[in-house]
Amino acid sequence: MNLQFSDLVQKLEAERNNISYRSHFTKPEVQVVTKTRKVIPERFKRIYFHAGRYAAGDRDNLARDAWAEYERTENL
Repeated sequence: MNLQFSDLVQKLEAERNNISYRSHFTKPEVQVVTKTRKVIPERFKRIYFHAGRYAAGDRDNLARDAWAEYERTENL
């Protein structure tokens, strides 16, 4: 019975120290392709950001000007 227990302990130790799972995912399984669909100019990003601030309650000059520009471009 002692021989079986030592075999069990050796098997458990081998399983505990097994690091073969680390090399399992060496290659990516899926190739990811990114495409730029539409480039939005920085000017419009700034207008929408500051107009959103105006809509949220900010009333500084930059937010007010952006809101006016937003209304002009969106025909509101």
